[in-house]
Amino acid sequence: MMTGSFYPGQQLVVPAGETPPQGGQLVSAVRAQGRQLCCQRCGAIWPRGIQTLPLGGAYCQDCIGLGRVTTRDRLWRLAPPVFPERPAGQCCAWQGTLTPNQVRAAQAIQHAHTAGRGILVWAVTGAGKTEMTFPVVTAALAAGGLVAYASPRIDVCNELFPRIQTAFPTISTGLRHGREEQPYMGEQLIVCTTHQLLRFYHAFSLIIVDEVDAFPMHNSRLLHAAVAQALQPGTAPVYLTATPDAHLRRQLRRGQLAVAYLPRRFHGAPLPVPRLHWCRQHTLTTGFQPLQRLVRCHRSARRPVMLFVPTVPLLTALTVWLSSRFPAETVVSVHADDPERVAKVQAFRDGRTTLLVTTTILERGVTIPHLQVIVWAADHEHFQTNALVQVAGRAGRSADDPWGRVDFFYHRYTLAIARARREIRQMNRRGGFR
Repeated sequence: MMTGSFYPGQQLVVPAGETPPQGGQLVSAVRAQGRQLCCQRCGAIWPRGIQTLPLGGAYCQDCIGLGRVTTRDRLWRLAPPVFPERPAGQCCAWQGTLTPNQVRAAQAIQHAHTAGRGILVWAVTGAGKTEMTFPVVTAALAAGGLVAYASPRIDVCNELFPRIQTAFPTISTGLRHGREEQPYMGEQLIVCTTHQLLRFYHAFSLIIVDEVDAFPMHNSRLLHAAVAQALQPGTAPVYLTATPDAHLRRQLRRGQLAVAYLPRRFHGAPLPVPRLHWCRQHTLTTGFQPLQRLVRCHRSARRPVMLFVPTVPLLTALTVWLSSRFPAETVVSVHADDPERVAKVQAFRDGRTTLLVTTTILERGVTIPHLQVIVWAADHEHFQTNALVQVAGRAGRSADDPWGRVDFFYHRYTLAIARARREIRQMNRRGGFR
């Protein structure tokens, strides 16, 4: 017999030989489709005869990160949740004011959600996309619906969660991702990675996908399927990003998505256009003056500096070099496999760290006042156009200091660098800046 707590809307794996409690719907976890097999949890399809088990049967490789499902297992799908209805005023405690552009975007989101149509909110970095979703989230919560803020990135979820808790203090709220061990406990409002949506079936009345174009969701059939399956029939997602990928732009051209543009940041200042610095090579030689002078200038003004690098070896080399050149500063590095990643980012937010060297894991979802951004080896193949735009968007996000600086160091002037600068300038012109 399965043990533990079960909540409406969940999709749980029932191993072979076990029996779930009464209620809900039981389906085969992996079912046959002619000469192929189909995973009922994630929708993956593969030919018979591969992904087999030593004792017989087959398993799904696509969603194995959430636990293995096989042809011997079943999925137990519980009915969608119904929460008590309540006045909208009892849901949202946010006291801020939306700008006229944000109001128009928020109205477009609500209209699309009411019509059951998907919408892309194409807004510049630092535009206040999260706050624009508060009206539609408030309406969904007031109507007794289950709501999710989902993102492909753990760091984005960690950044969002305290803001959502503060905005909706009377609503039960949970944080779910691969490094959060606590299971779903029946909360009405969830902040989670998109992978976690595979644990639900037709459960959510509203899903907001933040940074929809980010890795690993970019071109991921599995994660887009997870969003579609977790939504209740007749509803559609709200997508948020500053850098929509080719797939999203194609959907816009075909009229498959509504769109709301927001070309200005909430504080009204333009996006910082990256300044360029040519360097002979990407090795840090003794006394590399341009980078050293720039870091010293930022730290003299007591501004935190985030330095982006494309690879872990470069991250290690730059961290050592900075520590030797700035012994009075606290220099820390962070990357995707760093077990202390969350704690290090929080220390940087709190001002206990002054220089943070990072890979592209922090290109999105990080807001730090007075931040100055430097990209080392901006011409590396890991820095595509959307990554450079997102990295540049970390600077100048706070209303009290909207004039952050962004600097790219490069050896070859690449198409990605040119396009990133062009896109930033185009968004500034669309926002009324020259």
